[in-house]
Amino acid sequence: MNRALLIALSACAVSSAASGQVTRPPAGTVLDRFLAPPSGQEQAFLGSWSLTWDDPADPNCPCHGTLTIEVQQDGTLKGTWPMKGGAAILHGDVAFDQNMWGGRFTQPDDVDFPLKGHFRLEARGGNELTGSYQRDGTAIPYRWSAVRR
Repeated sequence: MNRALLIALSACAVSSAASGQVTRPPAGTVLDRFLAPPSGQEQAFLGSWSLTWDDPADPNCPCHGTLTIEVQQDGTLKGTWPMKGGAAILHGDVAFDQNMWGGRFTQPDDVDFPLKGHFRLEARGGNELTGSYQRDGTAIPYRWSAVRR
């Protein structure tokens, strides 16, 4: 009986050690997919937004532009953010409680210095979005916000 107990405890120790090594999703992804029932706010992300963002590398910031968000056939959202050097494309999921959209962005048309990273935006009452974006290879996220156009 002691041997069976020892085997069971060893299995638990190995299982907990292995689960401690599971990596978390990168910042900007949907982390709270199963926290709450749907709230009906997914539609709050769709449409055209007046976007303002911080970029310490650009002396003219806070910068301004337009973000257009639409639903894809697979149910994910796609955003288009026109910028110098070509439009940035945002792809990602909406959290289960439907108040946060997060994912990856790329600026594929910019040949010299393609912009890539991750983002998150949170719906604030249907007419405002707040959140952050972070370029790949950087340690600091930048703020951005939007109001419905």
